[in-house]
Amino acid sequence: MHWLGYVVLTALLGMPALAAEPCALATALEGPCRVNEPGLRMNDIQVVGTHNSYKRAIPPAELALIRQRSTEAAVELDYGHRPLIEQLDLGMRALEIDIVYDPQGGRYAHPMLPAVAARLGNDEPYDASAMMQPGFKVMHVPDVDMRSQCATFVLCLQQIKTWSDAHPDHVPLVITMNAKDGAAEVPGGVVPMRFDATAFAALDAEILSIFGPEKLTVPDSVRGGHRTLREGVLAGGWPKLSEARGKVMFVLDEDEEKSRLYRRGHASLEGLPMFIKSTGETAPHAAFFILNDPIADGARIKADVAAGFIVRTRADEGTHEARENNTARRQAAFASGAQIISTDYLEPRRDFGPYQVALPKDEPARCNPVRRDQACLPVSPPH
Repeated sequence: MHWLGYVVLTALLGMPALAAEPCALATALEGPCRVNEPGLRMNDIQVVGTHNSYKRAIPPAELALIRQRSTEAAVELDYGHRPLIEQLDLGMRALEIDIVYDPQGGRYAHPMLPAVAARLGNDEPYDASAMMQPGFKVMHVPDVDMRSQCATFVLCLQQIKTWSDAHPDHVPLVITMNAKDGAAEVPGGVVPMRFDATAFAALDAEILSIFGPEKLTVPDSVRGGHRTLREGVLAGGWPKLSEARGKVMFVLDEDEEKSRLYRRGHASLEGLPMFIKSTGETAPHAAFFILNDPIADGARIKADVAAGFIVRTRADEGTHEARENNTARRQAAFASGAQIISTDYLEPRRDFGPYQVALPKDEPARCNPVRRDQACLPVSPPH
């Protein structure tokens, strides 16, 4: 039969005519036609994620008030992101969430900057309804940069879980978290509650209220039968990619004191749901490093990745690279082999220019340029 007759006949029968792209030609690490992946582990890939993923753009009236106090602060805070599910749909496989402790609720219901802007006629009122609920809240800077795509941590988790359940084939998602406390950001502003062992236990409980064990990659699953988590990592303990698909991994990105409080006496995070930012390559809990300057730390990142650790780095910071279309840091980030490249620009911002951070063909994952072997895909240049 002539090919045109075949197309007409199959259309009449309600059948598909020709496959758009046979699976034999596929090179993706996700999707029904994903590449064969024997031997690949979850530290053998590279993904892009967003920095402060929850953050909505500051309204112009509030940004103008910030600019009156500090031009540099206004420049560095002038970014925002789509809702989490849209970011995941666009291929982000790492997210960052900042949390504050609010066990009673209401502590952050009356932020100062939105109130001042409202008195000056800002037409984007601040919705504080979610702030009244007990539990962890999600925000960048209390009283100043409050608006979030998911105001409570539980809501963020629910959105991630919904997307993950609908895409069970996805490569592992990594969620890094800052636990914010300390002094008030502005005179007379709210003082964040301190994170202590009780707060961290409550944080674990919120994670486990949404994600069951079957959905999590946890330190114990990497440590295996080894004495320490570090030994498990160096022995190749990260789960195979086929086993880690559809799962989520949480990492606490904090200083040594908060990390110590989170460990609660468990040197290798035994029994805990989160990893922590490693403080050094010889620490018992060493598994995940956050090295945010891929130019200054490029050699260390490559060495850590080659050894088996997972590393997150940043392709841009404070809007500067995007405003200048400076790609040097982005190039260094991808070349370093860091498994996670964090950005504020999963797509270009039109008023800045073409700057963007994405993998080839906008795929959600590629084989790691430092760890790839002959069984892995060729690594194409990112953009």
